[in-house]
Amino acid sequence: MNEKIVLDKNSFMALASENRIKLLKKLDERRMTITELSRELKISKPAILKHLTKLIDAGLVKKNEGERKWVYYSLTLKGKHILHPERTKITLLLSTSLISMAGAIASLWKYFNEKIIYTADETVKTNVYGNTSKVSNEIISRNSDFLQFSIILWIVSISLIIIAIYIWRNRNKNNFIPKNKQKILEV
Repeated sequence: MNEKIVLDKNSFMALASENRIKLLKKLDERRMTITELSRELKISKPAILKHLTKLIDAGLVKKNEGERKWVYYSLTLKGKHILHPERTKITLLLSTSLISMAGAIASLWKYFNEKIIYTADETVKTNVYGNTSKVSNEIISRNSDFLQFSIILWIVSISLIIIAIYIWRNRNKNNFIPKNKQKILEV
């Protein structure tokens, strides 16, 4: 499920340019044509085409032929993972949390729907006047393992959700791009 992203020499060369990083960030918003990218980034069309060619060779961008012979460029899965590595972690944490919640609900259902064991112990009670009577004490017993397991799964589930929220809130701090190039990305 967790696909590894391999960065080869072409990928590093493609990421070495500030303009190519700007292109990746723009294409992260939506797919665009060369004209749109040129207008938004204020870079000439030949320069955009040169940068896009390097990004395509690195496998970070793909070329899509649209209707009416328009050519659109968009990020590949590899490009999205490079820009947002935290998304994979968050998805994995949230799916594991949902599985834990389902297990907790199943354990609670099993706990409340299992048969209750009744035992009757007859004891003899003597009242103040010396009369004796038989009283039966019912003892209710349930297997508490299901309840304990359910509580543990709820704790695990809530913990995973908290970790996912923490990663999501701190997603920009864990970026692979050096601090001096962070300003470029904050367009």
